[in-house]
Amino acid sequence: MTSSPIHRAVSASLLLALPMLFFGCDTSKHQTDSALVPAHPFADRTIPPSGMDPAQLPPPIKISGIGGSARGTAQPVVIDSRRFVPQVAERPPWIGEQIRPGSILPAHSRNKTLINGAPNNLSSGTLTDRPRVGAGTVACFPGITSTPWTPPDPTIGVGPNHVLETVNMEIAWYLKDGTPQFQQRLDSSGEPGFLEEVGAGGFTFDPKCFFDPLRERYVVLALERYDDESWLTLAVSDDDDPNGIWYKYRTNSLVDIDGTTYWVDYPGFGYDETGWYTTNNLFRDVGDGPGFAGTLLRTFDPAGALVGETLDFTDLLIPSASHQVAQVPDFDAPAIVVRSGDSTSIELLYINDPLGTPSALTKAVSVPEYSSANDRPPTPSGGELNPIDRRILNVIVRNGSLWAGHSVSTPEDARTVARWYEIDLDKWPSDQFGKPVLVQAGEIRPNELAHTCFPAIAVSGSGNAAVVYTSSSQFELPTLKVAGRVPDDPAGTLGASVVLATSNAVPESGTTYRWGDYFDATMDPEDDGLYWTVGEIYTPEGWRTEIGSFRIELIGDINGDGEVNGADLATLLANWLSDNPDCDLDGSGTVNGADLATLLANWG
Repeated sequence: MTSSPIHRAVSASLLLALPMLFFGCDTSKHQTDSALVPAHPFADRTIPPSGMDPAQLPPPIKISGIGGSARGTAQPVVIDSRRFVPQVAERPPWIGEQIRPGSILPAHSRNKTLINGAPNNLSSGTLTDRPRVGAGTVACFPGITSTPWTPPDPTIGVGPNHVLETVNMEIAWYLKDGTPQFQQRLDSSGEPGFLEEVGAGGFTFDPKCFFDPLRERYVVLALERYDDESWLTLAVSDDDDPNGIWYKYRTNSLVDIDGTTYWVDYPGFGYDETGWYTTNNLFRDVGDGPGFAGTLLRTFDPAGALVGETLDFTDLLIPSASHQVAQVPDFDAPAIVVRSGDSTSIELLYINDPLGTPSALTKAVSVPEYSSANDRPPTPSGGELNPIDRRILNVIVRNGSLWAGHSVSTPEDARTVARWYEIDLDKWPSDQFGKPVLVQAGEIRPNELAHTCFPAIAVSGSGNAAVVYTSSSQFELPTLKVAGRVPDDPAGTLGASVVLATSNAVPESGTTYRWGDYFDATMDPEDDGLYWTVGEIYTPEGWRTEIGSFRIELIGDINGDGEVNGADLATLLANWLSDNPDCDLDGSGTVNGADLATLLANWG
């Protein structure tokens, strides 16, 4: 990958004429000689042996069944990232066949039947035309692009000075202006790969990462699967700079339940003041047990990993599938595990004593009716995007509220739509009698044609929220957008959407292209008003990730008193036709009628 400055150009190809702001980022790319198409390393759809001596494999972890628990440890391998040569392994975008990791894993499935929930009268809000993304605050740069694997599964961790990204199957980090500092394969194809020296073989998948602001460390997770092997591999930086020392741990995740072994898939990944948590679907490896066994929830004790010593972890087997773990950036709440429930609820799960003898406590929260996102978003080529299903995609806990999002369909509209929630935890689980309740739900429906999916939510300490998502239709290229809200906005609403990046190609007609599987959004630990995100667009060379930052503001509140009123209007008029950045609300460079219209749209 080559260095790229931050782009602020507007991308508007084939967009519908909508009442929408555009502060996007350039997505143009060069064409690659199609005659030089490489062969995929897994073209035969066979996972190679891990290279580990079978005699040295640890025994499976024995768990008695749902509610059962186990404990384990792992020893560190200490790696200095500065020893990788080159630091940025420049590779052209992969133009050969792209393979979905799930297609070469052992055959696996589970029952996804949606149970009908109790009817309710709850409803969702939608978009408004009020601007909430600050003009001139949007900045984007290209992330990792087109590896041999699809979808990218992008996540980010943002520290004081760096942005770290993981995808299938690479890792990279950048300065906040987009300057690349490091990029390598995660698996053993990297010469060496980032996780190779801890034992990772040629097949890592479903990576995730975050920056833990409570401990000021970057934490990376990747899954591995080989014959009779399943691993959760963890890497932890030794400080808040990803350059330098990393402590890496390969933790066994082959689970024995009543004589049948299971491997892990599709992780959730979160943290709180107690630990780091990952949830993983369990699918049968060998034996006569059921094909799906529930979810393995593993809690890592950070104490040893912070200093490069033994990593202790605790496992708990919980029912159902595709749970996501909250990220809790404040010392005021425990992590909550969330999954979609029946057709009118989502389920919250709290782990009591996660590092001791863990047990689960659950609460169901009523939400507006939904079903799985089965209507696949179209594109102008006739190709379609696969939005997966109704699973919860990311979770954040701040200020006593839990925020979450997923892609759904509704009884009123079969289109796929990005939906988000805010839930008042009512002091639960600290107060066992607390009753979590829905505060607001919102759906992103910009017009009568667009499908939206893969929402990722970030929330500031002041309660401002942003939702990043994909929008697509038969007239709109897959587009990465963001919409935001401030606490005084009407319940369930987000302001006008802003384009972060637009695809300049689409999947071929007649194809269904796996999108996502998830995007990510987070707050800057040094500036709680600055949002960061990563998502996916499509180019002639395949997928590409885009990393962006922006602010959510009450646009027009020039004097910062929390209202848009006569004082702000007077200040704007006093700076008419000037270049005063405080009054140039749309970032055009001149204070004019467009800024006046924006101010009046937010009046009061």
